[in-house]
Amino acid sequence: MDKAAALLKQCQSDANVCRTLSAATAACTEKCGKCWAVLPLSPSSMTEVHSVVKDGSGQLGVVLVAEQGPVSQMEVLRAMEYGGVYVAAESMEGPGAMEVLAEAACFDAGPSLVLLAEANAIQADYRWTAFKHDPRRESQGLEPFCTQSDRVREEIQGFLSRQNLLTLIARKCLPKECAAGDAGGDLCQGLADASKTVTILYTSDTGHGEECAKAVARQCRAGGYASSAVRCGTLDSFDVSALATEPLIVFCVATAGKGEFPGNGRGFWSKLNERSDLDLKDLKYCIFGLGDSHYWGKGTEDSRVNFAKPARELDDLLEKMGAQRFLPTGFGDDQDVDQYHTGFGDWKSQLYSRLGADKAEGGGGSDDGPVKTDEQIKCETKQLRGSMKESLDDITTGQIPFQDTKLIKSHGSYQQDDRDLREERQKMCVENAFSFMIRVRLPGGFCTAEQWIAMDDICQNFANGTLKITTRQTWQVHGVLKRDVKNTMRAMNKACMDTVAACGDVCRNVLCTSRPDVCSKELHQEILDYTYAIHDHCLPRSGAYHEIFLMQGDDMAEKTQIMGSIPVEEEPLYGLTYLPRKFKVAVAIPPSNDVDLFAHCAGFIAIIEHGKLQGFNVAVGGGLGFTHSNQKTHPRLADVIGFCRPSDAKYVCECILTVARDFGDRTGRKHARIKYTVE
Repeated sequence: MDKAAALLKQCQSDANVCRTLSAATAACTEKCGKCWAVLPLSPSSMTEVHSVVKDGSGQLGVVLVAEQGPVSQMEVLRAMEYGGVYVAAESMEGPGAMEVLAEAACFDAGPSLVLLAEANAIQADYRWTAFKHDPRRESQGLEPFCTQSDRVREEIQGFLSRQNLLTLIARKCLPKECAAGDAGGDLCQGLADASKTVTILYTSDTGHGEECAKAVARQCRAGGYASSAVRCGTLDSFDVSALATEPLIVFCVATAGKGEFPGNGRGFWSKLNERSDLDLKDLKYCIFGLGDSHYWGKGTEDSRVNFAKPARELDDLLEKMGAQRFLPTGFGDDQDVDQYHTGFGDWKSQLYSRLGADKAEGGGGSDDGPVKTDEQIKCETKQLRGSMKESLDDITTGQIPFQDTKLIKSHGSYQQDDRDLREERQKMCVENAFSFMIRVRLPGGFCTAEQWIAMDDICQNFANGTLKITTRQTWQVHGVLKRDVKNTMRAMNKACMDTVAACGDVCRNVLCTSRPDVCSKELHQEILDYTYAIHDHCLPRSGAYHEIFLMQGDDMAEKTQIMGSIPVEEEPLYGLTYLPRKFKVAVAIPPSNDVDLFAHCAGFIAIIEHGKLQGFNVAVGGGLGFTHSNQKTHPRLADVIGFCRPSDAKYVCECILTVARDFGDRTGRKHARIKYTVE
């Protein structure tokens, strides 16, 4: 300790050095400059130091001397949590000791705490990390924590990672500081924004009510409401007793059975009917009801009475309890041309206008932004890049923004969440349990034994342990957490596989008959080669997939765009808009039709004569999907329109695809498949 006191005197000739913390604290009130306490490092001294440093003045300085090992640095490091404290750790004999003591002596914004270790105490400790934390560095745009060590102690790295995470969350959730010249105006604006809160509650069995509620939530965040001020959840996850304390609630209520509340809203409705004591005079509300006016027959009394019955009953009850209707109740009817979307479009426009959320003015970096159509998202996101690279690196949340959930589909993945945990997590006020499904691209379903083993390892290491074989001759894994998405893609890439165009509004995985007995092995391989040719010819050419998921390391920093040499990157086949909907292709080898060829957008039927492939009959316009109660949608079998040579198959597929691109219905996704374009 004498050596430490001597070093202090060298740095500050008039330094006031005390042997107890109480003496140094008392001296702080009597003298100017730093008053130092030099103490041995021990659990009792650290407890005393933390109690004083937490509320200490800028004149207090503490030097802790570690005379024997092992030396714990964590308790010293935790002093950073108090804010405005200079913290450092150095070897007593090292050249950095004088430097950190000099910096600590001139730090007047708060207390200083320095750990000096004797050489014999740390010589056998290869994990010892010399560091300093200087809050003054932040004003220079630098990180306050720095170290010259090649290795950072594992527990120190863990502590810093947690601190960085808390800082990120604070920056995302807390308002930025007001500019000094406009403090009054900013304060008033901040108070006004803080008073803007809205709760959106939904009940739905099919997901339509949830879809409407989440659309409202996204637009509110984009239109000036703070993320924390917009809450969205099921009716049953909301405490009925809290209705009286809410300023505004938006209800999206679907209909189940014979005019009944859906399953995730019945508990709320039952409890609300029992609370006749509730006084809701301060509550404002509005309701959007969903139903089918012909569910019990067109023009029948049952259909009239039960249409959107839960929404109308909730409206009547809230009005009786004294709540104020914020907006007339809106209705979405499945019998409209665009189903409930027609009524919702009109109602939400009025709602956004009343809420002042009809323009994107205040959406923060963490918000989803304004609600945009799929076509807008595809055009505005730099050839499927969007903000995915940044959002996948964001460790403060398990999900990605709404617009990126649309784009990531074209890279072979869907964002999902555990539905069984939704209500429980909503009650706990935490986000849903998000994860990702990742689907591999395997034209013709061909893979090697090594790739199968690699996929088995991937699903065990990064997913939920299950490897699913799809109906389109490929694999997909589920339960991949966001932090593992890139590692999963890279592991697939190492096994010579990728997920490009496995999902999304592009040409999907091309199927081929897999039965080995339909033709000779050589002929089957020839047809499989043409299958690959069709698929590869129709692949997107954007470098986004490689940039987002595969590139890593500083040596790749200059190669941020695969197609960066092109002044304006644009897909040669898909353009900026890609396709209105997915495009499915299959190749069949008669007599087998195991690929269900006539249910595809484009199909190629192999014509074989005398053991040789002559070409393909081409079928166009198939698809079995349709939406119940939507008269514009229906299943359709493909029509055979002609014949092509084997080498021309990929160009024929391109022509069909470009017809879908240029003439497909982009106004409604349910009517966007090529089967409707053919008609």
